[in-house]
Amino acid sequence: MRAKIFHYDEMKYYGFGLRMGAANFFRNGLRLGAKKTLGKVLQPINSYTRFPEYYFLGRGIERHLRRFASESSARVLDVGSPKCFGLYLASHCNVEIHLTDVHGPAVDEARVLWAGIAKRAKGKAIFSVQDARKLEYSAEHFDAVYSMSVIEHVAGETGDSESIREMLRVLKPGGLLLVTVPFGEKYVEQGRIGFQGAAIETGCREQYFFQRVYTEDAARKRIIDAAAEADLRSLVTISRRTGLISSLYGRLGPGLRGVLGFLNPILSMALNDSGKGFLPVAGHYSDLHSPRDIYGDLILACEKPVPRESPASANEKRGAELAGAGTTS
Repeated sequence: MRAKIFHYDEMKYYGFGLRMGAANFFRNGLRLGAKKTLGKVLQPINSYTRFPEYYFLGRGIERHLRRFASESSARVLDVGSPKCFGLYLASHCNVEIHLTDVHGPAVDEARVLWAGIAKRAKGKAIFSVQDARKLEYSAEHFDAVYSMSVIEHVAGETGDSESIREMLRVLKPGGLLLVTVPFGEKYVEQGRIGFQGAAIETGCREQYFFQRVYTEDAARKRIIDAAAEADLRSLVTISRRTGLISSLYGRLGPGLRGVLGFLNPILSMALNDSGKGFLPVAGHYSDLHSPRDIYGDLILACEKPVPRESPASANEKRGAELAGAGTTS
């Protein structure tokens, strides 16, 4: 039976985004440009569909961070996610969070936003341009790694699977991996016109790869199998309530959506739903991306197991301890 959740901490995340947008204006002026600066205030969370992702990832990471002593700082890696979420974590938690993106301007923008709130933050934010398929970190470097609606955009026949394996490589044993991807009733690899990838405007009519929308079978083969070394701890399906409201929202242009961004928390409470496991989702989308597309999301939480000590190693260690205890100086 589908579990009903009627809100996803919408006002907590919306309020933070709004305060960060205002802080950016007062500290940085129009450094990001007039349109983006205004957008950070009018539409701090860019879509009502984001709130369940923020909620489940935020809850998972904050729960995981409770394992650490209050005086210690955990290392967290953000792989290409919307930067408002990572900046929220750095602001509210005692963490060292590495905010990465393959798109350089997204990293530069996040750095500017952070400058407006860093003085009062509890944690630390570090920024870099990284490719999810080849992260420039040593193995077992992070206590938690997350990727919010990113790996579906990674190009290449197995780009998403490569990214999952790479994120697990840099995760410590006992560490938490959180991933969200689009989810629907049919698997497609969508193209997009006017953009290359998820963010780079081309100004032409050429079609580029945009994203994958996963089914249960595709998610198992491309994500869960790629994370086979980890233990799958939870799986949540996010669905959208379809009808007049969602249809009207889909018809709005990006400019009008931005002006009406203050409605996103209300739309989230009205249109988002969730339940545990793989669940059927209503929606409509095709091989070519459209602003009117409706589909759900899949949220996966995995834990990298701690290697078990073999009996021989345990006996050897115990013998060394006993020998050391019997030594006199």
